[in-house]
Amino acid sequence: MIITNDFIPFHRAEITSQEINNVIDALKSGWISKGPKVVEFEEKLASFLNTKHVITCNSGTAALHMALLSMRIGPGDEVIVPSFTFCSSVNVILHVGATPVFVDINEDNFCLNISDVKSKISAKTKAIIAVHFAGYPADLKELSCLARDNELYLIEDAAHAFTTKFNNQYIGTHGDAICFSFYATKNITTGEGGALVVSNDTLAEKARLYGWHGISKNAWNRYTSEGSWKYDVMLPGFKYNMTDIQAAIGSSQLEKAEMMRNKKEKIASYYSENLNEISEFIKVPFYKKEVGLQHGWHLFVIRVKNNNFINRDEFIERMKERKIGLSVHFIPVHLHPYYKTNFPTSLPVTENIYDEIVSLPLYSNLTKEETSYIVKSIKEIFMGASR
Repeated sequence: MIITNDFIPFHRAEITSQEINNVIDALKSGWISKGPKVVEFEEKLASFLNTKHVITCNSGTAALHMALLSMRIGPGDEVIVPSFTFCSSVNVILHVGATPVFVDINEDNFCLNISDVKSKISAKTKAIIAVHFAGYPADLKELSCLARDNELYLIEDAAHAFTTKFNNQYIGTHGDAICFSFYATKNITTGEGGALVVSNDTLAEKARLYGWHGISKNAWNRYTSEGSWKYDVMLPGFKYNMTDIQAAIGSSQLEKAEMMRNKKEKIASYYSENLNEISEFIKVPFYKKEVGLQHGWHLFVIRVKNNNFINRDEFIERMKERKIGLSVHFIPVHLHPYYKTNFPTSLPVTENIYDEIVSLPLYSNLTKEETSYIVKSIKEIFMGASR
């Protein structure tokens, strides 16, 4: 057995001298909060995604919150959302006073199930939050038609989906609001950060207000030589802005976004090819290669089949013994104590999948030696357990 002296973490961001030097430039400029680098990053994102309005913020959660607020979703409204997501996708619904309505997911791609969505649309439904899981897109064609026919907003939780494409277009051009996360583990990172993407001018204007205390002018257009100290509070907003330091990292990351995705796709292909050899124990991720679809490869999630040899939790511990970090995406929201008590529901596919899933390391600077060691370790654990 190969022995490694260093722990292979679940994630390791690709930060180079490019990001470091860009941050130094930001610090030297005197603009360390929201300033010219934020403006530049928003413009670059809009160009990359080929979209109209990009409002950067301090997290993907903030982007979701701003979207709901801008759409005037609140008390008495229902928002359809999968439970198979991070809790922030659901928490924000409660933050605006609305009610989450959980839906199940597909067995193959782990994205929300269209039939279940249809069955749970009511007179109170105001929006659907579609979560693109692991970098694989939800069915935006069906969802867009469903939203249009029922006069609903379609909000995309695209925390996993930067560089994902649907119908030959990057995620960021389809729904009414698209919410990205640039957290440390995401496809591009700003450390902490996010962005809300919208095409509607009115929604964009509202979102910018909600993201900056409801103030009609922000620091960038108040404190430059052409600015004015006067401002108006138009609504009770929040402090959700991104900083120039974060944007400096993001601009550098954006330049190599496709390069990093391509590296991860090769690692994913290596995983799939080699782990299919032990398909009696695990199942590799579904990826239907369709024209116009590009997987963002944020996560590589395998399923540990229920057997008499080793379960998911034991597998994670045995990999940790071999100094390999794994994770689980996700503990379904409806199974957490608060939601289990206040919004009880049964989601058979979600619950069954949760018992089996585990995420392997997948990042652009994962070395060939590390990837090979991970695969070898997985094979040895399952083959050894079956003897």
